[in-house]
Amino acid sequence: MNILKRHRLKKQQKALMRRYAIMEHLQTEHSEDEYFYKYTQKEMDAIDEEAERIRGILEGRWNE
Repeated sequence: MNILKRHRLKKQQKALMRRYAIMEHLQTEHSEDEYFYKYTQKEMDAIDEEAERIRGILEGRWNE
């Protein structure tokens, strides 16, 4: 994997983690709303899956 591709993946991973933190905050702020809570949890799960995929690529476990 070349340096530019690695840099892009790390940047994408960082953006995902920022989005995850935002969703986590919103989930906490609006925990009384069951539907919104489920929506944010679904989004957080999807973000986590994508971040794990990127982590696997960066570690050499998977090819892109």
